[in-house]
Amino acid sequence: RLTDCLQIHLLELPKYRVPEDNREITDPIAQWAFFFKRAGELTPDELIARLPNPVFREATGILEMIARDPQQRSLYNQRLKMQMDEKARLQAAIAEGEARGEARGEARGEARGEARGEARGEARGREQGQVIGRIRLLEQLLGLPESSPDVLEEQSLPELATMEADLQRRLRERK
Repeated sequence: RLTDCLQIHLLELPKYRVPEDNREITDPIAQWAFFFKRAGELTPDELIARLPNPVFREATGILEMIARDPQQRSLYNQRLKMQMDEKARLQAAIAEGEARGEARGEARGEARGEARGEARGEARGREQGQVIGRIRLLEQLLGLPESSPDVLEEQSLPELATMEADLQRRLRERK
């Protein structure tokens, strides 16, 4: 699949005319055409002089390496392989580090959440217990049958507050 991340240029080298003067070539496509057409005829220094872009400096170095003996070519390939292996190892280490960091972060977050939840639960439980105690006292003062603790504990805090307010109102009306 082709995407906008890749460009393909077809160069018809026989149709390319090499500029006669020795000036720098600035057009990227013309630079590549010149490189492919004249790389075998010019020295590395002449190529670099006409094509100062670092990409062509590297390409010229690779051409020189290919022209050397098989042992040097083998050393070059081993060096490239080592660089790729090192890059892959580094990427794997980064991915592992990120995974560990995420796991630690999740564990810490869960522990903090549980601690906060327990603290909030204890505070709600204390408040709920106090409201239930006041309700039972108000029921006694009004001479009403006391509600079952189990029934009261099932009620939410707002429901208990409403129940307490209603009992207080009834007590005030009774004088």
